Amino acid sequence: QGSSCGGGAQAPLRPGQLAMASEANNGEKRPRDGELVFFAKKSVGGVATTTEFAVSADGAVKDLAARIAEHEGCQAVQVTLVHKGAVLGQPAAPLQAVADKEGSDKITVVYIVRKPAGAAVAVPAAAAATPAAAAVAPASAAAAPDAAAPAASSSAPAPLAASGAAPSFSVAPGSPGSGLRVLLLMRHGQCCHEDEGDELKALTDHGHRQAENSAQFVKWLFDAGKVPAKRALLHSTSRRARETAAKLPQHLPGLEVWNADILRETNPSSNPLRAEEVFLRLFLAPQQGEADTLAVVAHNNIILYLLMRAAGVPIERAAQAWRLFHLRHASVTRIEVRSTGAIQVVSVGAAAHIPHGNVTWNNIKGADMSAWKEGKPDRHKFSGRMIVLLRQAETGNSPQMEAIASHIRGLSEYMVSGHMQVVCTPAAEFTALAICRLLRTGPQVLPESIGEQPEAAFLQFFAPPLAHSRDTICMVADDGPVLYWLLRALQMSPDEARAASASYALGRASVTLVNIRNDGSMKVVTVGDTGHLPKESPPG
Repeated sequence: QGSSCGGGAQAPLRPGQLAMASEANNGEKRPRDGELVFFAKKSVGGVATTTEFAVSADGAVKDLAARIAEHEGCQAVQVTLVHKGAVLGQPAAPLQAVADKEGSDKITVVYIVRKPAGAAVAVPAAAAATPAAAAVAPASAAAAPDAAAPAASSSAPAPLAASGAAPSFSVAPGSPGSGLRVLLLMRHGQCCHEDEGDELKALTDHGHRQAENSAQFVKWLFDAGKVPAKRALLHSTSRRARETAAKLPQHLPGLEVWNADILRETNPSSNPLRAEEVFLRLFLAPQQGEADTLAVVAHNNIILYLLMRAAGVPIERAAQAWRLFHLRHASVTRIEVRSTGAIQVVSVGAAAHIPHGNVTWNNIKGADMSAWKEGKPDRHKFSGRMIVLLRQAETGNSPQMEAIASHIRGLSEYMVSGHMQVVCTPAAEFTALAICRLLRTGPQVLPESIGEQPEAAFLQFFAPPLAHSRDTICMVADDGPVLYWLLRALQMSPDEARAASASYALGRASVTLVNIRNDGSMKVVTVGDTGHLPKESPPG
């Protein structure tokens, strides 16, 4: 199913609506000797199209991509092929292997065409005002997501038009007069009955508190002018997402509320087509001079896939890279899209605005028993090493430094190990000292050269603990080294990490958490979190 929030309204696929480039059914091509026939499907705006392509049995994936590219009028590198949930990412891989997996010389594949940078889909205003039937429904229809949605009124939120434009970071995000779209991607609150039916997965008591805390945080963003005032809410139709999203209109009167089946939890590795459809619909450059905010309440996996694609990661890597994160409940991921096409990640999984006593990251199996546990959440500290990456505070800003130190000490009570070492670059020593005073320790000041050559520090500290089963390393620096270490933890090469840093814009005194397990694997918990800062000292 599709979503009307990514551009012009599109009718959902109905029986008999499948368009074929060749004759249907009895008109199908019969494979000739030495030939394979591929039924290549794509979906745009909820409408599926299938086209037949006959390719030599000796051909490779790149040959099929070339045939599809010729049909689409694009280049072969813009075509991503998916077979049985797996991306065909090796251009030289033989097509016969795909046929063997299918067990037939007639093979069905799905393909996605990535538009060139700067491309956009024009959406007529009249079409944009009508929601897609059975795909996106007003909140009043949430209880029956399969029912057709009524037409939206003229007060419907501005369309977030679909585009396949590849993110571009060549234009400064703050260009004068540029449009701005802020996406606030919120994970649902903690739920119970994990691994059971969707309607059993109600929010726990802590889940409700988390959702309330995040709703208040989003309200503050609007009240403080930190996001554009024009706004809308889109949420998954899953029960845990509905209950989380319900807190927002209580704090934001007049908020337009929509829901979409397409936002329900998915595994992007086995279903990249649906995840990519969401990305194409939501991450669209706004018109010059336009500004709006879209809050999206969804799930861990789909949010992380959207994050990876927004950061410029190709489909075939994004379908796997989402596994490198683990978001806390009701956390907020903020991504900004400019009319120039520039996309920047401001924060990932930010949850420092949630009181420490409410923070969780795993759902509950069975019923919520917190009431029988003195109201305490069911959680355990992360094993292995937690790297706390701190972007240094503003010089002389005592409230920022005190807030950082207090937040780190709070994390050590329930989430990270109390065995803590603080290291810093020379320029960030004043921030490190504030933390050390509270922790009653001293900082290790790294060589001046680390600012320009951060790889040595990555190799030394991004490793499992040796002396304890778990420990914590606080690394304080400016945004350059912090981003480099983060991106290296996301399995980027040194050159890729330097190039990709332009897609992130971390605030001062922000916190980034990277968990290194005892087997050496890494998970990012949050990036650029500033929710711990006092409200009179917003990130800058």
